[in-house]
Amino acid sequence: MLLAKEVILYIILSLFFFNIFYKYFSKFIIDRPVNRSSHIADTPTSAGIIFILIHLTYVFFNKDYALLFLVPIGILGYLDDIFNIKQIYRLFFQSISVTLTCFFLLNFENFSNLKLANSIILFIFLFLGLVLINCVNFMDGIDGLVSSNIFLILINYSLINNLELIAIPIVLFVFLFYNWHPAKMFMGDSGSTFLGLILFYITFSKNDLNSSLILLSTASPLLLDSCICILRRFKNNENIFSPHKKHLYQRLNQSGMSHSKVSIIYASCTLILVIFSQTNNLIIMSSMTLLVFLLGTFLEKYYAIPFKT
Repeated sequence: MLLAKEVILYIILSLFFFNIFYKYFSKFIIDRPVNRSSHIADTPTSAGIIFILIHLTYVFFNKDYALLFLVPIGILGYLDDIFNIKQIYRLFFQSISVTLTCFFLLNFENFSNLKLANSIILFIFLFLGLVLINCVNFMDGIDGLVSSNIFLILINYSLINNLELIAIPIVLFVFLFYNWHPAKMFMGDSGSTFLGLILFYITFSKNDLNSSLILLSTASPLLLDSCICILRRFKNNENIFSPHKKHLYQRLNQSGMSHSKVSIIYASCTLILVIFSQTNNLIIMSSMTLLVFLLGTFLEKYYAIPFKT
């Protein structure tokens, strides 16, 4: 009964905050189309700040104050949506957020003397955290893509782990009604970087390599597209942080495939991976991830516009 009341609370608050955001604050934070945009009309952005408000409700409702460490990166993203903060500063504050997450996840009691082995571990986790945050951010380019895929990953995680973070998939589900094509609002960096950090947190929350790899594999439709694009641009001596429209999902959309169809393809792959993740079998998940890669290769060859140098 308590859970039902809590879920209803998150739904009502989500609807209330999104309506307030759309009615009043959307006039001040607008994403205006440019040549790299996938939308054609001015659209309110930074609705991801609502994710943070609902997360704060969860934290205080459940007295799980330790999870407050997830909040600062969303606030930074909100400021970035407004003021367009320089890349170097974004990476600096993202690094701080990832480091705080690492200290929450891992046992760093021996890190006071910064032994070489521990320093290497911290560096690896810092790198992975930054990769996940920016991969999710890079994939937030068409209506419903990131919100639908992360919703599936988080609802699966919450149901398996005693409803931890259940408020986030609930607010994402409500957000999908506003974000599905044609989108009434975007999550902005305040949402995508916040979700990226949450993905990093849940990936390593169990401190078990097998569990981490299985969870990462459920996110492979997003991560493979983003990482492969980064590597191809790096190979072409391009600035991997500069704006572009070269991700597979963008090139599928440019070829004439609708926002909804592209998002459904990605979300369907994620749903299948989430279902197979219940086997807790890394070999099966590796095979399914390979199939996702092969599907991407097929779509690249026969449906997407070419990857231009």
